[in-house]
Amino acid sequence: MRIIVSLFLVIANLTALASGIKGTVKTSKGEPLPYATLAIKGTSTGTIANAEGRYELSLAPGKYEVVFQYLGFKALTKSIEVANETITLNVVMEEQALTINEVKVGSKSEDPAYTIMRRAIAKARFHALQVQSYSARVYIKSSGVATNIPFYAESSLKKEGIVEGRPIVNESVSDLTFKQPNNYQQRVISTRNSLNQDAVSPNAFIMASFYNATVGDAVSPLSPKALTYYKFEYQGSFREGDLEVNKIKVIPKSYGEGVFRGQIYIIENTWAIHSLDLETTAEGLDFQMKQVYNPLQGVWLPTTSRIRFAGSLLGFSGEFNHAISLTYKNLKINPAFVENVVVLDEKIEKPSSDISKKDLRTKKLNELAAQQKEVSGKQLRKMLKEYEKQDRNERKAQKEDVNVVRSDSIVIDSMANKRNDAFWNEIRTIPLTELETKSYRHSDSVRVVKVAKIKADSTKAKKDSTNFDLMALLSGRTFKLSKQWRLEYEGPLRTQNFSYNTVEGYVLESSLNFIRRLKQANTFYIKPLGRYAIGRRELLGTLSTGWQGRRRGISLTGGRYVAQFNSANPISPSINTSATLLFENNYMKIYEKEFGRLAFNYARLADVLSISGGIEFGRRYALENLENQRPWIRWNQYAFTPNAPYNREHSHRLNALEADSYYTFAPHNALTLDVALTWKPGQKYRLYNGRKRYLENNNPSLTLRYAKGIPTIGNSAVDYDRVEFDIRQDLETGIKSELHYAVSAGAFLNRRSVYLMDYKHFMGNRTFILYGDSYTRFRSLPFYEYSTSERYLEAHVTNVYRRFLLTRLPFVRLAGLKENLMVHYLLTPMAKHYTEVGYALDGLIPGFPFFRVEAIAVFNNFKYDHTAFRVGTTFKFGN
Repeated sequence: MRIIVSLFLVIANLTALASGIKGTVKTSKGEPLPYATLAIKGTSTGTIANAEGRYELSLAPGKYEVVFQYLGFKALTKSIEVANETITLNVVMEEQALTINEVKVGSKSEDPAYTIMRRAIAKARFHALQVQSYSARVYIKSSGVATNIPFYAESSLKKEGIVEGRPIVNESVSDLTFKQPNNYQQRVISTRNSLNQDAVSPNAFIMASFYNATVGDAVSPLSPKALTYYKFEYQGSFREGDLEVNKIKVIPKSYGEGVFRGQIYIIENTWAIHSLDLETTAEGLDFQMKQVYNPLQGVWLPTTSRIRFAGSLLGFSGEFNHAISLTYKNLKINPAFVENVVVLDEKIEKPSSDISKKDLRTKKLNELAAQQKEVSGKQLRKMLKEYEKQDRNERKAQKEDVNVVRSDSIVIDSMANKRNDAFWNEIRTIPLTELETKSYRHSDSVRVVKVAKIKADSTKAKKDSTNFDLMALLSGRTFKLSKQWRLEYEGPLRTQNFSYNTVEGYVLESSLNFIRRLKQANTFYIKPLGRYAIGRRELLGTLSTGWQGRRRGISLTGGRYVAQFNSANPISPSINTSATLLFENNYMKIYEKEFGRLAFNYARLADVLSISGGIEFGRRYALENLENQRPWIRWNQYAFTPNAPYNREHSHRLNALEADSYYTFAPHNALTLDVALTWKPGQKYRLYNGRKRYLENNNPSLTLRYAKGIPTIGNSAVDYDRVEFDIRQDLETGIKSELHYAVSAGAFLNRRSVYLMDYKHFMGNRTFILYGDSYTRFRSLPFYEYSTSERYLEAHVTNVYRRFLLTRLPFVRLAGLKENLMVHYLLTPMAKHYTEVGYALDGLIPGFPFFRVEAIAVFNNFKYDHTAFRVGTTFKFGN
């Protein structure tokens, strides 16, 4: 008891000795200024007021000058003296009056915003490179409120503590270390949220730099390409101490995804950012970012940020606010980047002298700046480009990997989710609002109830984790067998495991996947799979085993199973089930095989090469439709076709009529080999905790494929050689505008014995549902009609437009809709210039940005054939 009393007295004394300031920030009308910022002059210490305009800041005893800032209001400086107590300092801020100077530039009148922004754009990279390294304490508070929850999710979310109007609060405190050019190390000291006290969820928001060309997926107003996307308007200036700050209105030429609008404040002469208030939109959501910069060692750095996003998606709507406060320590400025460099606007001023190539290569950046006195934006870009080139060469000489775009590491403290209220009350730099406090109290009470329930039901929970219930038996469940082993059971009534086709009738599949985790993210697995065809009364199955690492793997599969003639599975069993039972179209054509296959893959050899392949031996059997199969709905214009694809090339060789030339084959053995080698040059990547994460880039991907039918061995009846070359590229042609193309060309060098399943197949489609990769899939091509064992050329081009036809209307563009134009082309001996020209609209249904509708015109030999309509998503499902 004495110990408890002593601890209580110690804590009480420490609380009494706490010192600092607290108060409110309001307008002259008494209205609170939410998320106002305050900073201690001459230091990196500062904080943000909460949504109610209240603030708190811990300070050691001493004298301070506190600077209060809010966009659109005069900066207010208060001198205070703090003793061993927390003093109350309520402040009233006045709106900022702007001075508008009429400036004539050149022979024609031009808004002075342009000469200001040209200088700021020219110097953006300079400012991005000024800081050599720093460490910082980062506090992030995220608070979100759901304003509408759809009825189908209300019950389940309520159990998790998510209800309309109740804030969801997350706080995190981290120590962040940065080193040029791209190294970030983060240690999460503590994290807390109002949904689950035990969840470790370090906030992923990173301080975005508007000195970079893009922020997220939007073009920064300081991007080298900014004048292509923005207009600027000078709105005046104001004095802040010895500085003159220009207020510039940022006006996108076409507002929507990928561009900002709002205000940016630029400091005269240094052309650095003072503060900003910008917003953009993405997928129908509105994003707003406010940042306030402060001078540290002569460099203006962001110290506080607020990110807000709001909108609706999939029937959910809400608003989320993220407040970020940085306190810098160990700030190191690169001495080469001195602020006394004078940047001229080359449109109206010319530098007195040019910089020689010799000086660029041999002199340091600060020497060049001192030599030139004044530089144009073009000269400064050359200087910075040469500086970065030399820096890159030095890092290469020191054996650094210069292909690393960014290196991140995150370490979570073992006590991160175990800190108590006393810790948070001391370290929190942004006070909680009343609603946020209530949210924490509610989560604490719910947590106590959950813990009690878990303890009471622990015995029952252990039994349930190892026993099947009816739902688990039908659908599936994952079981943790030990620290290394887990069992994934897939039941027969999962969507992908229950299907219907005219050969087998109703089909049930089920599998067990035993997975063992090995070191370094490697896994070993054994997977038996069973397939029961009710109509055939046949039980089929396979057994697979293999090892898979991050970059390479090997597998062995064997058994008796059914396969589509096109091994890429052009139609999914679920779509075929609907087409067969509802529309009397049995598109899926299958055969049976007894087989064994050995496969391998090795990705990212030297970061740019990947190789995969396999060898398979099997015996193949033809299958026929079951007798007396009937769809649920009978259509006079449709009828089931035989389980034998129609192929023009095969029909032509037989010189047969279409009705009599469905493909059939006798049972035979086949030994086949396939290999693919892919090269993607210029591959860049990020490091995350030492692991490479490869980034998409604009470089093409080149693939060489070879397939071989090996005769004689094991009575193999196949004998062919096929070579194919593919090129695919995904390009960003502008903000939220993309060009995707893929071209494949190939030929059978030898086709002495080729069965239809060994032909070159193309990803066709005859249903109204788009399935698979939308960029490389035909919309209306018959599944097997144009498959070939000769030569072929296949091409796909899709252009995604941010602003085209309908998207020229602002309300359509702001709703997140995107337009696509596409062309799909095929040339084979039997397909004479088969062409599809299509138009697609993404995001047509509000709240469902991934929903897509398409209209396609089909041409044969450049003559119009028919029109087709398709629906689907922008996601890739299947091949």
